[in-house]
Amino acid sequence: MAAFLDSLRGHRDRSEADRILHDLLHARWMRHTGRALDAHHIFDTIRIDAVQHPFLAYLQHYQHAKTLKGMEVFDLARQKAQQAGRAAEGLNMVDEALEMALLESEIDLHDDEYEHALQGFEELLERSAALHHTEGICRALTGMGNAYYYQEQDSIALRYYQRTLDTAKAHADPALMIGAIHNIGAALTYTEGPEAAIALYRTVLDTAGPGMGGSLRADLLTNLASMYSDIGDHGRANSVIDQALAIYAGKRDTASMAGADLFKATALWELGHRNEALQQVMLARTRTSETDLKARAARKAADYLRAMGRHEEAYDMLAEHAQLNDSLARRRYSDGVSRAQVRFETAEKERRIAEQQQALELSAEEHRSKAIQRNFLIGSTALLVIIAIVLLRSMRNRQRLAAKEKELHHQQVDQLLSQQEIKSINAMLDGQEKERDRVAKDLHDRIGSMLGGIKANMSALEDRVEEMQHDQQYQKVSRLLDQTAGELRRISHDMAASTLSRFGLEKALKDLRDTIHINGRLHVELSTFGLDDRLERSIELAIYRMVQELVANVLKHAKARELSIAVTRSPGRLSLVVADDGTGFDTSTPTEGIGLANVRSRAAALGATVQVDSTMGKGTTVSVECPVVE
Repeated sequence: MAAFLDSLRGHRDRSEADRILHDLLHARWMRHTGRALDAHHIFDTIRIDAVQHPFLAYLQHYQHAKTLKGMEVFDLARQKAQQAGRAAEGLNMVDEALEMALLESEIDLHDDEYEHALQGFEELLERSAALHHTEGICRALTGMGNAYYYQEQDSIALRYYQRTLDTAKAHADPALMIGAIHNIGAALTYTEGPEAAIALYRTVLDTAGPGMGGSLRADLLTNLASMYSDIGDHGRANSVIDQALAIYAGKRDTASMAGADLFKATALWELGHRNEALQQVMLARTRTSETDLKARAARKAADYLRAMGRHEEAYDMLAEHAQLNDSLARRRYSDGVSRAQVRFETAEKERRIAEQQQALELSAEEHRSKAIQRNFLIGSTALLVIIAIVLLRSMRNRQRLAAKEKELHHQQVDQLLSQQEIKSINAMLDGQEKERDRVAKDLHDRIGSMLGGIKANMSALEDRVEEMQHDQQYQKVSRLLDQTAGELRRISHDMAASTLSRFGLEKALKDLRDTIHINGRLHVELSTFGLDDRLERSIELAIYRMVQELVANVLKHAKARELSIAVTRSPGRLSLVVADDGTGFDTSTPTEGIGLANVRSRAAALGATVQVDSTMGKGTTVSVECPVVE
């Protein structure tokens, strides 16, 4: 594309239309190569006379809307989509006008405006059906299904995806059929389980004709391998992902190959082929240039190397993973800055237009006045302005001094309150842990011993009354007694953090991971490093409680499918990172829930720092850095 644009550069000055078309192509290329902000600036500076070049005006608004949608500047993206739709209607381009209306509803969907999006898709479904527009019908049905899917109403979403598939089949459109099948498989995983999705993918792959392209087949194979992995059939997962790898290799799709390599590495590791799994991870790491894939590969390599006892190499991979994560964080920060810059520039442009309009009106009014009145008004205005400026500066200086004094006073008060609050919270947390230990001990020692005595007496009765051993009511009572004693032990151990006390932080975290991991719904990855030697009990308990609070937040609010917990100990330092791919939240909002407040309180008691990084729709990462005295 770059070479093509260079070849057109010599022709861009032949006419105004040639120059505009070259600039539009250049901006579109920038959008596809990740330079969305630069593309926005080009689109924003192109000046098109819509009367002379109506089709170029349509192209500008359409491409600008897609760029702004990718940047998540949804309000301005809607405006551009509406302008493109009006331009298409003016040119009597019915299909393009319909596509712009669909784009506007899809923008509403990504902006979490579900009700408005559903209303728009319903109207567009009727318009598309009246025009016999197959792609419009399928996009409207898919949009409605996505609106319910994003709200976790999977059964309703599945019905719309099935209607999409039926429509695509009726019109023999392979691309639309494959898209519908992907959506149906995702919904089936949650409604009927991975086995139902496997049956669907298997049927489609076995019955698909030559109309299915290689990339579409490879994507279906990758989804099928994922389902086999979810049910623990890693042998089939490995075989299927090899088929997808062969297709990606034929198309030289290195990014997809790297993702498939990581998936294959997991299957090989679960099958016990550790060296082959490590080689596959290293292959993915060198094959791709995408930062997020390289970061995932480095993290997986570190985990495998540590498990194989190659700790020095594992540490190097962890360092590489940290560096790549920093790069991704900078990119997310840059994207956020770009969105803020676009919003600021838009507001600034609107303000300048309003000021210019106001200036024109004032100028016209002044020209209607007589010369003497104008000169008198100008002189009086100038004098008043000077006086006002002097008074305003004096008032602002006084206000600034008063505000600084007030701010300093508030800071001192807040600091004293914060110190008192930390002391109170530490005392409260210590009291809670002591009370947990006391209640657990009472349950275990008193109630547990009493249940044990009852069980022993019942066993003695069995020897005396032989018929009772075969009595169903007696056996049911005995089983309930055993279950009650077991449940009592579990509760007392949980309250007293027995696993943590006996076996340490790493074993307690593994037990927590096993408890919250849900196949096909929530994948939980735990990574620990340097926890072979025990820490102080207070530090281990505080870290474990913080992990519990953060995991509880994810389960309650994030709607995540991937959860990562990483605890790394290095000389003088302990790091905790809990990350998810859920809905995220606006970190600029000053209010926080009780969970994060508890985490910050426990961290403050250890002298640790807490950092929260969250992006709406892209997940949340909470990092805790704690000093450790060796």
